[in-house]
Amino acid sequence: MKSRTYGWVQNPSSFISLKKVVQIFNNKSNHYQLLKEKLVDTIYFEDIRTIFLNKLQEGVEEFSYLELVGTSKDRNGRLPKKRSDAVADALIQISITPQQTKNTGKTWTDNWTADGFLRWAVSLNFVSVDRETDCFSITAKGRAFSTTLDGSDEEIAILQQALLAYPPATQILSLLKEHGGYCTKYYLGEKLGFRGEKGFTSYNEDIMFDWLGAATQSERKSIKSDIEGTSDKYARGICNWLKNVGLVETKTVKRLLDNGMVDGFQGYKINARGIHLLNQSQGSSKNTRLEKFIMWEFFATHGENRDYIRTRRAYIVKFLQETQSLSILLAKLRSKGFNDEKEIILSDIEGLINFGLRIGYSENRIILKDRVNDFSIPNLEITKELKDEQSEKRKAYFLKETNLPLKYIELLDIAYDGKRNRDFEIVTMELFRNVYRLQSKLLGGVRKPDGLLYKHRFGIIVDTKAYGEGYSKSISQADEMIRYIEDNKRRDENRNSTKWWEHFPDCIPKQSFYFMWVSSKFVGKFQEQLDYTANETKTNGAALNVEQLLWGADLVAKGKLDISQLPSYFQNKEIEFVKA
Repeated sequence: MKSRTYGWVQNPSSFISLKKVVQIFNNKSNHYQLLKEKLVDTIYFEDIRTIFLNKLQEGVEEFSYLELVGTSKDRNGRLPKKRSDAVADALIQISITPQQTKNTGKTWTDNWTADGFLRWAVSLNFVSVDRETDCFSITAKGRAFSTTLDGSDEEIAILQQALLAYPPATQILSLLKEHGGYCTKYYLGEKLGFRGEKGFTSYNEDIMFDWLGAATQSERKSIKSDIEGTSDKYARGICNWLKNVGLVETKTVKRLLDNGMVDGFQGYKINARGIHLLNQSQGSSKNTRLEKFIMWEFFATHGENRDYIRTRRAYIVKFLQETQSLSILLAKLRSKGFNDEKEIILSDIEGLINFGLRIGYSENRIILKDRVNDFSIPNLEITKELKDEQSEKRKAYFLKETNLPLKYIELLDIAYDGKRNRDFEIVTMELFRNVYRLQSKLLGGVRKPDGLLYKHRFGIIVDTKAYGEGYSKSISQADEMIRYIEDNKRRDENRNSTKWWEHFPDCIPKQSFYFMWVSSKFVGKFQEQLDYTANETKTNGAALNVEQLLWGADLVAKGKLDISQLPSYFQNKEIEFVKA
C-alpha cells in the first residue's frame, strides 16, 4: 500500500486546469482527445510516449500515480540541475500550461505542480484512488464536472457543492460567518487543521502586523508575500477557491502600524450567497445535511507517526457515528489497540473540529453533527508500530499537566527541527506575548536580533535556535549577541542604521537589559558561551530550553509565577522554572 497525503492542498488555484486534470480520466472529453492527437507528443522519452499513446487510443480511463505525476528528469534521464531543465514524462504535466509559457516557450509543468493538482482532484471527490495499486479513476461527480462548460452556471454549482462537502472549506466559511468581517489568512489559519503538529502551523496575526511595522520596505514586501505558516497557506488557498465560486469577497485588512504607516494583509469575507449555501448544506435535519467527503489520508500530513495518528482519528470519526459517550469512545479505541491518554483523544477531537467536522462536546458527551461518507481505513498493524513513542508521551504529559493550547505544545517538536527555525521564532514570540504577558517584538532580518521582550522596567534581547541535537557552544553566535547588546548600549545610528533598539520603550533603565537564547536543549560547552557573552558585555543573560519555556508559561497562566520577577532568573545559566 502506498501512503500518500490528500485533503490538504497549498498552491493549485485554477479550476480550468483542475478540469483538464479530471478530463484525463474521461475518454469522451475534449481534453482526452487533445492528449491523444497532440499533447502526448510533448512527452520527451519515446518509450513512455508510446505507452501513453497506446493507452489513449484504447480509451483507458485509469492511470497510475507515476503515469499522472511523473518524475523530475533532464533529457539524459538524470536529476536536473534546475527545475527548468526537467522534461515532460507524465499526463498531468502535459495537461497544465505554466504561466511563464510566453517567456520560456515551455508548455508543460513540473511533477510537483502535477502532484498538487492530482491531490486537489482527489480531495474534492472528482477522482478516486486505489491505495493498493496507486491507480486513479474518475468519480461520478468528477465525470459531471468534466462535461461542464468553463465558467458555466452548471460548473460553478458543481464546484460549490464539492467545496461544501470538503470539511476545510466549510471550516473557513464557518469562521468567516462567525467573525462577520474581513479576516486575514493568519486569523483563519489559527483555527484550521490539526494544530499542534507539523503541517499545521499558523503565525499570530498581531505578531505579523507588528513585524510589518518594524520592517524595512523590502522586508515588508517579503513578509506580505512569503511569510506564512502552513495552515495560513491552506487558508489563503481555500479562500481563493471560495472567492472564485462566488462565496467569498476580498479586501485588504489595514492597520496603523508602529512606524506610522497604514498597511496590511489580504482579507476575506463571506457574502450573502456563501452564508445561504453554508446554512443550506448544514441543514436542519440529518436527512437534509450535505454529506461531508473525507478520507483516511486527510487526518495527518507529516511525522513518523502519521499513519498511526490517521488511523486513530479515523476510528474516532467512525465510532462517533455509533456513540455519543466519551467513555464508550475511549473503550472502543482501546479495543482497537489505541491506549493513548484521554487528553490526546480530546486533542484529536479538537483537531477534527478545526479540520471542519461539526462536533459538539460537553463533559462526557460528544456529538458528531455532520453526515460523513463511508470512508475506508486501511488494514494496518499500526498500533504496534508507534515509531516516535517518546515524542507522543512527552506531548501527552504536557497536555495533561498544563493548560497550554496545542499550538504551543507543538514547540516540543518544532524546537528539534532545524528546518523550522522561522516557525520556532514566531510561535515562541507569540507564547511570550499571549501567555507570559510580555510585550514582544519580532524583528529578524539583517543586523537585527530575532526578537525583543520587555515590560516597563526591563528588556530582553532574544535569539531563538531550533536544533535537532541541541544547541552547543558557538563563538560566532556569541559574537553576534555581543554586537546586539553593544548596539543597544550605544544606540548609534552610524554603528547600525536599522536602529532596532528603538522598539524598546524609553522608560527601561540602562542597567535593566538582558540577553537570552531559546532552543530545544543546551549541550556540550554552551555554558562557556553564556559566560563569554556576559563577561564581554557586563550584561546578565540566560538560556531557556523548550520544556522550561513551556513550564514557565504554564506557571504564569496559573498565577504561580510573577512575570515582573523574571529578571531574577538571569544569572548567566540555564533557567529552571521547574526542576527537571
